[in-house]
Amino acid sequence: MSISVSPETTTGPRRKSRALAVLLSLIAPGCGHVYDGRARRGVLLFGALIASQAIMIGVAALIPPRFSAIVTYVSAVTVVSLAIYLFCAVDAARLAGSSGEAPRWYVMTGAVIAVWLCAAVAGELIGHIKPLLPWRMFSMPSGSMEPTLRVGEQFLGDMTYFRQHPPARGDVIVYRLPTDPSTIYVKRIVALAGDRVVFREGRAFVNGAAMAEPYIKAGDPRSAFNNTQEFTVPAQHVFVAGDNRANSTDSRVSTHGFVPMGNIIGRASEIFWSNAAGRAGMRVDSSGCVTACLI
Repeated sequence: MSISVSPETTTGPRRKSRALAVLLSLIAPGCGHVYDGRARRGVLLFGALIASQAIMIGVAALIPPRFSAIVTYVSAVTVVSLAIYLFCAVDAARLAGSSGEAPRWYVMTGAVIAVWLCAAVAGELIGHIKPLLPWRMFSMPSGSMEPTLRVGEQFLGDMTYFRQHPPARGDVIVYRLPTDPSTIYVKRIVALAGDRVVFREGRAFVNGAAMAEPYIKAGDPRSAFNNTQEFTVPAQHVFVAGDNRANSTDSRVSTHGFVPMGNIIGRASEIFWSNAAGRAGMRVDSSGCVTACLI
């Protein structure tokens, strides 16, 4: 009598997918290498990414608040970051072809979460450092400064300008709203401490003389904003107004009021990005956007 024996069924190691290694590297740098069984290499690469970001933030503190310098800096940051991400992805795909069993799903889930948590902490630290830089980017959320600054445009703020220069009439300043310091506004200085200022049909008269204001958009001459009582600017304050005179909440309105000198945080210098061709790189000064910032 013969006895038949069924062949044993064996389960081989789970094969590693190059596509999955690449995906993991893109969503969480270093995790593709954990998947490949090269956790130490993954940690080193992720550390290199964090270190490069720290170095770039340090370099940012040395960049002057100039359009050309910051475009160069942003381009360099983009190239370096992409290079590290691509190297992680390509290297992880290459190593996925080596022998060995793929980690369990919960190991990979933990690795991805750990990378995201580290990245979140790094991002939080960078967020605290950014206000200390000599320049910052701001977005224009309204049309109150048209035609100088248009809705949606990004502009550079020189955060060190007023360390060497006193505020002057015509400066476009970035400041904390007097009634809500957590809110950032941008307007133009019209009058300084001790000045008397009044608006007639959108035009500013300071100490009895009409201001030269080629940059304003007066709007409806009968608007309540365009015809005001006379204000006297108190000590250690400035009087600001939007260039779009009929459509701006500023020092002409009691809910805004005069701006304390201590609330001024920077001066608008150049337009960094705009939907309108040719406006990026234009300087913002007492004459509006007048010249390309080539140096």
